[in-house]
Amino acid sequence: MLKTGPAAGIFWMCMATLISSISGAMVRELAGEIPTFELVFFRNVIAVVVLIPIVLRQGVGLPDRSQLPFYGMRILFAFCAMVFLFYALARMPLADVYALQYTIPLFTILLAVLFLRQKADIHSWAAVFVGFVGTLIVMRPGIIEITLAALGAITAACLSAGSNTTIKILARKDNAEAITLWTNIGMLPLALVPTLFVWVNPTAEQWPLIIGVGVVSSIGGYCFTRAVSAADARIVQPFQFSRMVFATAIGWIMFSEFPDLWTWIGAAVIFSASYYIVYREGRARKAAQKAQQAAD
Repeated sequence: MLKTGPAAGIFWMCMATLISSISGAMVRELAGEIPTFELVFFRNVIAVVVLIPIVLRQGVGLPDRSQLPFYGMRILFAFCAMVFLFYALARMPLADVYALQYTIPLFTILLAVLFLRQKADIHSWAAVFVGFVGTLIVMRPGIIEITLAALGAITAACLSAGSNTTIKILARKDNAEAITLWTNIGMLPLALVPTLFVWVNPTAEQWPLIIGVGVVSSIGGYCFTRAVSAADARIVQPFQFSRMVFATAIGWIMFSEFPDLWTWIGAAVIFSASYYIVYREGRARKAAQKAQQAAD
């Protein structure tokens, strides 16, 4: 089995995009039958069950008290992002949702500048502008109706960027496994309370899909982590666009959905702008490392 290197990174990234597309299709299949809050609750329960054996082997302890405010922010961002994403997946074509999800790096830049006081050069701001032009191409305000689902997908991307920003803060003291575990545990009560008011008893036919959403999304997260660990981001990130291909194929087979030409164009513009940001960030990080090594 491939472990590290470009081939391994590409393999794991393609697996991650395929699996996330399958998870989205499962959410879409349950649309209108199981409330969004209930799906999020079950997804987190299953994720915790999957994660606990992994982190126990690594001896993950309780978070440091100084980290608790940032965990609170991360939990709130991640929970709201998942609610809006599941809402969008249940109500609009899969490929359209994932096209708009490519805006996450763009929102991450904005939030890093606003809240982490990081500096962004003219190239980054230009990429952000181009990316949001691509978003307008996908949504086409004034030409097609802007639905609540489309706004939900954009909101999910923005909240995911907020979640990513807090991860950078938490990662200064905690590893990825601890952050993921405590985030999912913290999301449980947030999901449980609204679920109690909208609870629907799943049928025997629905349980496999509900369990599948949790298991498959957890596996997808693992594959993504393996991808970015195996190879440089500028190598694996272009293959995130394979999610559009997989989502389109699954949407066509399961729901007779096929994105129009403008969705493909907009997705390509958004993705290109996002990848440019990732590529430049990777080059800057390598330059800083080389400078540090030269100084040592």
